This record gives sequence, structure tokens and C-alpha cells, in this order.
Amino acid sequence: MMPTLLVTLSTIPCLLLLLLVFLPASAANSQVSRLVRLVTTIAGLNAVAAIGAFAVTLFYGAEHLVLFTVVQNLPVTVSFYVDGISSLMLMLVASVGWVICRFSVRYLDGESGQGNYFRWTGFTIGAVSVFVVAGNLALMVVALLLTSIGLHQLLVHYNDRPAARRAAAIKFIFSRLGDVFLIAAGVLLFKELGTLELPQLFSAVGTLDETAVATSSRLAATGWLLVLCAVFKSAQFPFHTWLPETMEAPTPVSALMHAGIINAGGYLLIRTAPIVSLVPAAMWAVAGLGAFTAIFAALVMLTQTSVKRSLAWSTIAQMGFMMLQCGLGAFSAAMLHIIAHSLYKAHAFLSSGSVMSESYAMTGVPAKVRSAFVSVALFCVAAAVTAAMFVGTATSLGISLQSKPGGFLLGFILCLGLTRWQWQMLLNGPRFLLRGVATSVVLICAYLVSFSAVHSVVAGSSGLLLPVDNSWLMIATASVFAGLMLVELLTRNYGRSAWMHRLYVHSSNGFYVDTVWIYAAKSFSS
Repeated sequence: MMPTLLVTLSTIPCLLLLLLVFLPASAANSQVSRLVRLVTTIAGLNAVAAIGAFAVTLFYGAEHLVLFTVVQNLPVTVSFYVDGISSLMLMLVASVGWVICRFSVRYLDGESGQGNYFRWTGFTIGAVSVFVVAGNLALMVVALLLTSIGLHQLLVHYNDRPAARRAAAIKFIFSRLGDVFLIAAGVLLFKELGTLELPQLFSAVGTLDETAVATSSRLAATGWLLVLCAVFKSAQFPFHTWLPETMEAPTPVSALMHAGIINAGGYLLIRTAPIVSLVPAAMWAVAGLGAFTAIFAALVMLTQTSVKRSLAWSTIAQMGFMMLQCGLGAFSAAMLHIIAHSLYKAHAFLSSGSVMSESYAMTGVPAKVRSAFVSVALFCVAAAVTAAMFVGTATSLGISLQSKPGGFLLGFILCLGLTRWQWQMLLNGPRFLLRGVATSVVLICAYLVSFSAVHSVVAGSSGLLLPVDNSWLMIATASVFAGLMLVELLTRNYGRSAWMHRLYVHSSNGFYVDTVWIYAAKSFSS
């Protein structure tokens, strides 16, 4: 009785945020101070309730709460499923949402449309919160639709900017296509398994034998449809072009979008992992597309001169890497990636004005340019030191490539960044090296402890983890990223050829993929 009551109470704030949509824009703008206090208060309560829901799942386990049936004799209900995955995601979304609301108070102070902005911000946070704790696919579809509507209003907050309207329109179209795929997946699942409730779906999937899975065309189609929905929702290539163009929106909107909403695709794959994992071809496809998106977006990111556009391309690359993790079956690592990326990206956007000074403070002075041989030698030393620290710490915590390949892959990417940092410290002298080693030890320990904690939460969620042995593929993926980083370092410091300059020009323009979409849209409209 007590867990059910606590879960019920935890859903009230996000439902209250949804009710803000019924407040007229004129009333919102005329009662700005009251509305700001109301939205920030409810958003704060939503964060507190999310923490409470997470505590309930730790002590009592998962709770499936059916509030009411929308349509009789049809699987359309308002139900919430609070387990380790959903409560952890809810805590992240609600906390970031509250911080963004507080930041927006001063950021938009004095603007004429401030009340309407807070109305849609609260509504959007509430819609995302409902999405992550939705107990059935029908409610997930509705919540995604409401999220898209709220985000669209926020993206066109400055509706006199043509770029903002164009980006919002393209995003709206891609989101609707994703919704169509999710609806189709729900229809097929209901025909195949007779339910849309997540606990029943996971239980039914767990009872299927290999023959039933292999011969079911509906399950195969469902896996592909869920992957396609995730691809559209997470701005994967070539459906990513709208994201860098949304920089015309207020900075808090960018923070909310990049720290919370854009994670919907990855969360969908983690949430429906027992179903998607039944279709290996779909898993391979999303892994390949994610890897390409990560490399493509990272290359473009390096050539951007605007801080906010660079952060946008960084988000696309991070979403690609997260899709790669999901495709490889590393769902715990993908969940940790979502959490870490959300926290970092929210901070990056909200502090984008001071990013350059912070970067200088971290590195001290620019690295001294030495000969290629010396630089490579020092890089190898930095890599060896970082690898020794990571492997030693991971082994002591019982994390190995065989037991948790996903955690090892994500940790390896972290080590690449730390290696590059320590390499710069080596070039600058022993004083900086000591600071780099100490910081690396702390970050490695923090990552491994965080991964262990997230893995225990995710592993305890009903029906999620399926045994996937992709250790060899993890090694190959890590090797590719290591090679790319080494090439980037060498070409940045020692490559000045003509083809590099041409590549820089094309990369800075995103290889003109957005131009193709704009041309197609104009041709279609004419």
C-alpha cells in the first residue's frame, strides 16, 4: 500500500505541469510574477517527487500503477511504470528542468512574452516526465506528441527569426514521422502479444522461445519500427539538420532540449530493450548508423566557430555514440551516458558565455608545439599511464571486458579524453602533469563507481538485460575511435595540406546535408 501511495504522489507534479497548457497566453503574460513562482514551485516539487520515486524503487522494487482506462475494451490507459530505469530518468529530467526554470527567471526577466514562455516550459517538462514513467506504449506516444508541441512553441519563442521557424518546422516533421513509427510498433505489438502495458509486454517477451521469435514477422517489424522512431527522435544522420539551427531559441530552451528531450530516442531503446534485442539486424543497423553519426558530427563540431553550434554538433555526436552503445547491447553504459551527457550539456549551455575562460583555466596555457616524434612519444606515455590507471581501478571493482564490455567501451572513450589532456600537460611541463594525473585518477574512480551503481539499477529492472557478447566488436570500435583521435591530433598540429583546407571548408558547412533537405522541402512545397 505504501509504495503505491508514494508512486501516486510522485506523479502529481508532472500532471500539474501539463495543466498549464489550459492557461491562456494573455493571462500568463499579465500575471508573470505569479506564474513564474507557480511553475518554479511545481518544477521543484516534481524534482523532489522524482527523488522519492527513485527511493521507492530502491527499497520496494518496481510499481505499475494504472490510474484509469481511457477507452473501454481497448488497451488505452493512463498508467505509470516506476522502476529503476524510469525513476532514474525521471529524477534526471525533473532536476534539470527545475534548474532551467530557475535560470530562466533572470535570463528572460523583463521580456514581453515571459509568461507564455514559462507556461510552455512547465508544460514541456511535465510532458517529458510523463514520457519517462509511462506504463504503456499508448501513453508514451501521447507524451512524446505533447513534448514535441511544447518544444515547438519554445523554439519559436522569438517568432520573428526565420531560422528559428525553419528549424522548428523541420523538427516538427521529423518528430511526427517518429510518432508514426512508434504508433505502428504499438499496433503490431498489441496484435502479437495482446497488451501495450510494459510489464506485461516484458513478461510475454520473456516467455517466447527462439522459434516463435524467429518466425514472427510482427516482432521483427516492431523492432525495426522502434529503431526508426529512436533514430528520428535522437537526431541521427541524415535527420539531424534541424538541431544546429535551433540556436535561435533562448539559451534555457537549448539546455532543456539538449539535456533532456533529445535523449528520448536513446531512452526509448533502453526502455524497450527486451523487444528491440529480439531483432539482431535492427541492433546492428542502429549501431552502424550511430557510429557513423558520431564520427560525422564530431568532425563537423571541430570546425565550428560558434560555441552554441559546436555544442549542438557535440550533442549529435553524443547521441550517435549512445545509439552505438544501444546497438551493441550495452544498455547500462548507454544509461550512464545519458545521465552524464545531460548534466554536462545543461551546464555547458547555461554557462556558454564563460566556456572559453573555463577552458583556459583547465589547461593552463596552450600546449607547446614540438616535433612529431616527440609528440607521439609523449602521447604514448600519456596513454600508457591512463590505461594503467583505468585497468587497475576497474579490476579492483570487478569490472572486466568480458563481464561488462559496454562499461569498458565507455570507459575507454573517457580514457581517450584523459590521454589527450595528460598529453597536453606533458607538453607543458611536470607541474601541469601532476595536476593532470591526480584529476584523471579522480575522474576514473568516479566513472567506475557511477557505472557500477547505474548498472545495478538497470540490471534490477524487470526484463531488461539480455546476454549479449560483443566484446570483440567493442575492441574494434574502441580501436577506430583511438585511431581517429590520433589522426586528428597529428593533422591539427602538423597537417597543413590543401586537401585538409578543403575538408575544413566542407566540414564547417556540415557537408551540405541541410541544403539537401531545404531544397527537397522547397521542391515539395512548389
